[in-house]
Amino acid sequence: MKQCAWVGVDPGKSGAIALVHRDGQLVEDWPGDAAGAAELLLTWRIEFNIELVALESVHAMPGQGVKSMFTFGQNFGQWEGIIAALSLPCLQPTPQEWQKGLVKKSDGPDAKARALIVARRLFPDADLSRKKDHGRADALLLAWWARRQGGEL
Repeated sequence: MKQCAWVGVDPGKSGAIALVHRDGQLVEDWPGDAAGAAELLLTWRIEFNIELVALESVHAMPGQGVKSMFTFGQNFGQWEGIIAALSLPCLQPTPQEWQKGLVKKSDGPDAKARALIVARRLFPDADLSRKKDHGRADALLLAWWARRQGGEL
């Protein structure tokens, strides 16, 4: 029988995807294209019983360029399509929703640093050594949030 798992997706340009299960976690940076992302998620779907995917729902921020927002929207849409094509249950929490009770302002100087600090604490074995690993941290914390939605943890 396959082990239950939960997936978190940070759909940004420097985003990532993470899977948490009883014995640990897997985390990968955005593969760079939809085919690579689909292959990765399909592999995880074959190996694990994915209970829920949390795809972060974020919107344009003041000062972001048109091109960067277009790219972000494409990434988000690609993840939505991949998740739907694999018939995986999915929720789209906002950052405020999934961070509530998990990431506190006292955890660090800014949102990216806070996510890294909390993820390093919850997932000490995960490769989060670089400052730019905030996408991995968010993906892991989204997967953690997804697991909590089912009463786990």
